[in-house]
Amino acid sequence: MPTTFPLAPGQQMMWEFMTALDPAHPGASRLVVVEFRRLRGTLRTDVLRQAMQDVVDRHDALRMRFDRIGVEPRVQILPYVESPLEYVDLSGLPPAEQQDRVERIAYAHRNDAFDPGRAPLWRAALVRLSETEHLLALCFFHMVSDGWSCRVVVEDLCHAYAARLGAADPQPPLGVDHCALAALQEAEQAGNGVGAAVRGAYWRDRLRPVEPYQLFPASPPAPDVALSAEVATRFAFPPEVTARLRPAARRSRTSPYVLLLAAYLVLLSRRAGRPRVVLGTTTLGRESPLSRQLVGQFTNNVYLPVDVAPDTPMSAVVDAAHASLAEAVAHATAFHRLARAVHPDFAAIRPWPDNHLFDAWFQSAASASPVLHCPELLVEPVDVTARPVPGTPPPVVAADVPPQCLPVWVKRGSPIVVVDDDRAGGVVIRNRGVFGDDLVSGLIDDYVAVVSALVTDPATTPARVRLPDGACFLDHAIG
Repeated sequence: MPTTFPLAPGQQMMWEFMTALDPAHPGASRLVVVEFRRLRGTLRTDVLRQAMQDVVDRHDALRMRFDRIGVEPRVQILPYVESPLEYVDLSGLPPAEQQDRVERIAYAHRNDAFDPGRAPLWRAALVRLSETEHLLALCFFHMVSDGWSCRVVVEDLCHAYAARLGAADPQPPLGVDHCALAALQEAEQAGNGVGAAVRGAYWRDRLRPVEPYQLFPASPPAPDVALSAEVATRFAFPPEVTARLRPAARRSRTSPYVLLLAAYLVLLSRRAGRPRVVLGTTTLGRESPLSRQLVGQFTNNVYLPVDVAPDTPMSAVVDAAHASLAEAVAHATAFHRLARAVHPDFAAIRPWPDNHLFDAWFQSAASASPVLHCPELLVEPVDVTARPVPGTPPPVVAADVPPQCLPVWVKRGSPIVVVDDDRAGGVVIRNRGVFGDDLVSGLIDDYVAVVSALVTDPATTPARVRLPDGACFLDHAIG
């Protein structure tokens, strides 16, 4: 029998969520991580293909499969998996048709379901646009990759390409493999100065009672609503607000990220009329330099319950958010332990995903991917819109989802605020078929107003922050 290993802590949370969306077919959740790179210059496609195989051989996660469907799968690392790199030549097409085909490739990458039992659990396409321009499209099943991993794959691919051409030495072997790092994370989250019992008690005290709550208004989706279709609406802070953000964070002895998170807490508390808001967010989960060299799903979700008093200074909310985040990271624990601590019946009612634990989600975008240089090549990040062939049916519609899974899909589609790495703006991601444009535009207008008030006068109380005129964004629901 092949050797199998337990899930990494970050994989536990992700698998529980996927099986709650579709217990029989977790890959149908379409939870993926994508990356696109433009390659400018002279490319040796044969060498790139060899280099991609070198990367597959180097990283366990790129040869990973899961041994069963159910609540307790195990990881299996195959000794060899052929690189799935597909070559598509569009160089003979006019630019408009090239763009159309690229968007269709991106859509297929995002929406073709993965089978967790079959490796590789990722896709790659090299698209030739001209003699001196190519596009590399990468798509990973979220169980084998997080946002950081995309950067690792591209950097290792460039190094392997250069080594194949004799322009660099081959990379030395990795100092740790995926399963060893997963075991180390599990051990650290069970001890490291804060024992498992203490961690469990911390989350039990902070998050119980767990009450099902949908902060954003949502009517039951119509049968034909596409549940996996997400759209991103961009926003930007005014330049004067961005200029004040870092000085304001320094005065509060915190980071700009925590300041922006605190502003979102103020907004949700004010608009929802709730004195306590629980935000979910995520940490990189890679504490050691070695861990940052590996491909894998190692992120760690944490949950931040914060009391927002309407008549205390917003600076106090910043302090509370800072303390809550620091404590949550210090008490981070594997999802299964946390879930058992806050829900005694967890084992009996699984799958029970972590979206029961937070009112709304707020996170940082992954660090900006650098422009890389290979021999005679410039490799730069690029955004690609995913668009289907006209008439393509949605991969998942409400009519196809079992009734017990539908609330999980709706909560998945709730607005998520993702702030840019430079903290100058961000995006709101949501399912447009469930959460409408009016809700998102109102949320963005309100959020920018609260951030502006916080960086301008942190002594202002939440109750005194002037929000834009018009209906509360929480009054908008589709249906």
